[in-house]
Amino acid sequence: MRLPRFEYSAPTTIDEAVAELSEYKDEAMIIAGGTDVIPSMKQRRFTPKRLVDIRQIRGLEYIQSNKDIRIGSLTTLGFIEESGIINQRLPMLAKAAGEVGAPQHRNAGTIGGNLCLNTRCWYFNQSPFFRQCRPVCYKLGKDDDKCQLFPTRKGKANVCYSVYSGDTAPALIALGADVCIVGPGGERVIALMDLYTGDGKRPIALGFGDILKEVIIPFPSPLSAGIYLKHRLREAIDFPLVGVAVNIALDPKDGSCKQLKVVIGAVASKPVIVAGVDEIVQGKKFTDQLVDKVSSAAFDKARPLPNLLGCSQKYRKNMVKILTKRALPLALQKLTDNYTK
Repeated sequence: MRLPRFEYSAPTTIDEAVAELSEYKDEAMIIAGGTDVIPSMKQRRFTPKRLVDIRQIRGLEYIQSNKDIRIGSLTTLGFIEESGIINQRLPMLAKAAGEVGAPQHRNAGTIGGNLCLNTRCWYFNQSPFFRQCRPVCYKLGKDDDKCQLFPTRKGKANVCYSVYSGDTAPALIALGADVCIVGPGGERVIALMDLYTGDGKRPIALGFGDILKEVIIPFPSPLSAGIYLKHRLREAIDFPLVGVAVNIALDPKDGSCKQLKVVIGAVASKPVIVAGVDEIVQGKKFTDQLVDKVSSAAFDKARPLPNLLGCSQKYRKNMVKILTKRALPLALQKLTDNYTK
């Protein structure tokens, strides 16, 4: 399938890119690795007038470790997967990056692109021929077009139920990451979770002219460990049907739980933080019963959208509980191994 016609530019500085994106507004799109943008353009999900290639901007591909760990937005997922610093200090992130697609995707795809991944839906992610058989969906159309899978009730606002399926975001959110965004108004730093709107039609909170510059991750506490587990149809290439990131920190005095974060991916239009798990485990030592309680809390919080091919909503909800129940002992085992070294 051929690409639609478009204009192309390759600015060499962030200021040039910001100015160009601000000028063209919704007629322009950023391209870096191109692993998501190019297939989407071939399937006419997007037909931007202009592609702004930011790969020529120097200084956005790096991993720095000082007071915290900073990763430039053009750093490839393959580089993160193999990085000594990341594997030593943030092994959960290395694992999550290694779960994305195939090696070819990871060698081209960037961390910025994976975090800004567009949402997916079995109606939206189809060929033009398939979509011509039905009315235009809300995500592809204007504000008065309705979702073709979940019709909007009379008097209710239109809602897009497409699913955010990035792998690195749940892991980074569990690690407490922030992101630095450069735009017409200068630089700003926000919590990574705030990058996601929860609106499937406009899932990423970047305005016209905004560029994600870097990811900022605080150093994890010495007695902490994280695990990211992903369930998909095939062992490679596929997007997750469910992803679960767990990050545990223990109190060095008595080994009780000091902090726990559980983040679920691929069940909603943004990653889902499981609220209340800290209260369940705070000051307690992990037991099988405690693991069951946390897994049940994740199960209760998950509301998988029934618009991904391959399995039912009920199955994916059950997999949230199963993956959480698997991840917690694995993280605790990593803590034990690291502590005894």
